[in-house]
Amino acid sequence: MPIPRIGLIGPDRTQPCGIADYTCRLADALALKSDLAFAPFRAALSDSRLDGRPILVQYERSLLSPPSLPGADRFLSALARRHPGRVFLVPHEVYDRDPFAFPYADVRSAFFPLLWMKRLRYRWSHRAYAAEKRLQARAYHAHRVIPLSAPGAEILLPLAGNKVLEPIPLAYFTPPGGDASRSESAPSEPPRRDAFFPSLPRAVIGIFGFLNPGLDYASALDMLAGLDPGACLLLLGGPRSEAGEAPGSFGLSDPQTRLAQAIAARGLQGRVHVTGFLPEASLNGHLRLCDAFLCPMRFKSNSSSLLNLIHLGKPILASDLPLTRYLKAQGAPLELYADAEGLRRAMSAALSVAAPSPPNRYPWDFGAVAEAYLRAVAADQPR
Repeated sequence: MPIPRIGLIGPDRTQPCGIADYTCRLADALALKSDLAFAPFRAALSDSRLDGRPILVQYERSLLSPPSLPGADRFLSALARRHPGRVFLVPHEVYDRDPFAFPYADVRSAFFPLLWMKRLRYRWSHRAYAAEKRLQARAYHAHRVIPLSAPGAEILLPLAGNKVLEPIPLAYFTPPGGDASRSESAPSEPPRRDAFFPSLPRAVIGIFGFLNPGLDYASALDMLAGLDPGACLLLLGGPRSEAGEAPGSFGLSDPQTRLAQAIAARGLQGRVHVTGFLPEASLNGHLRLCDAFLCPMRFKSNSSSLLNLIHLGKPILASDLPLTRYLKAQGAPLELYADAEGLRRAMSAALSVAAPSPPNRYPWDFGAVAEAYLRAVAADQPR
């Protein structure tokens, strides 16, 4: 059987965002099974290596905005003209309504100004959101669209019809193993709890990912206040790079300042710590400091940050959303909560000494995802 030829387009490997990390791992997995040509967005319209190949595009709208690149509409339209009948687009976020539009934003949240500013920062006004919905209705100019979840497919089907293929879910991450090819340097020694909490807490609850106004930090702090003082909260993230601005600051008070105010209002000083940006080489050691994880998402159609956690064998509590219900049905070891009291009870149980480690039956590693993409592309190509 000949080796399949395929092209992959996505963010450059050096771009500090979750989709870049994901595309990097996916490229490695595809290269083991195919004749792969990878091109970052900036070079994709002129890269001759992609000619004559079916192309997978790992797409996130905010990465295709001016001034660094043409707008998403123009970029995808030009890509489809150059490669007619060969563009398979994989949207990493699919929204059925503008997530940053009023009245859906939570005005009671301490992060309300950041929700508003994030909307302005990414030009996600009602008008810009309408443009994104038009792109969805055009099936992003692609030959086929591959959703990453059943909830995402449900949003796309009424708009893009038979161009929407069966979902191929995101892969879960396994430890990088000190892979020097993706990090500047390896940590000299594993991190210790007393570096973040000198009082040596009985239990550490982790929230992983960039500081994000789309997460409900207020519910996490309320939960912590309802647990005994031996429990602490470690936010594993911060700015998108070691030198970069924290997302959401936009020249106003940054997310850590807002978070510090919310912590002080609840009397939780000393029980919450934000690590800041973590290089990939040190990420796994920091994740292993935690006894349980919390994913307090307000809305999501996909979540690669959650899929960095399931290899650890620790309890993972996530807000009850269509996405998390789908991931749980796929075998991800999640405990879902619907309200503040449910969260407090579930976390108390998860931190119990007798709490069993949840089994991981989620089948989608990067090898399985790569094979699924190659099968989907091959099945759709003319004989």
